[in-house]
Amino acid sequence: MAKSTCPKVTVLMSVYNGERYLKKAIDSILAQTFTDFEFLIIDDASKDNSSKIISEYTDERIKVIQNNENLGLTKSLNKGIKIARGEYIARIDADDIAYPERLEVQYHYLENHPEAGIVGSWTELIDESGSTIDFWRCQYCPEDIYYILNFRNCLTHSSVMINRQLLVDAGGYSEDIDKA
Repeated sequence: MAKSTCPKVTVLMSVYNGERYLKKAIDSILAQTFTDFEFLIIDDASKDNSSKIISEYTDERIKVIQNNENLGLTKSLNKGIKIARGEYIARIDADDIAYPERLEVQYHYLENHPEAGIVGSWTELIDESGSTIDFWRCQYCPEDIYYILNFRNCLTHSSVMINRQLLVDAGGYSEDIDKA
């Protein structure tokens, strides 16, 4: 049987003028213990050195999409969803750092719990020097999440891994909002 050429996970990042933390964000994904992923980085017409930073990487898992004009986060993410080949999409922002086991833990959870379509994580807030300043630890059961999402987001968006087909079936992100 031939091995599938599609990665299990697509890591999706949209960056707009994110040079300040971009290298650390990219490095944190490339250092993952789970390696069966493609890394789609959408440069949303950055005016800073984001494009230069991205171009310095030669890892074959990185695929760069260059927007000719600034589309905004949700439109850029929808563009990425259409290109994504992974069964799951893991989100990260240009100012985030992922723990090395993030993709592995989330992938195995979703594989072992087919009734779950999305998984997120706790969030550690750090300052510019990398020191922890706060934690956001939400622990909700599925019923609570179903209710809470009617009023506010209870998941850190840049920490989620979601079944790609669910995003496709939902029509992607609402482009009427600026932030996802």
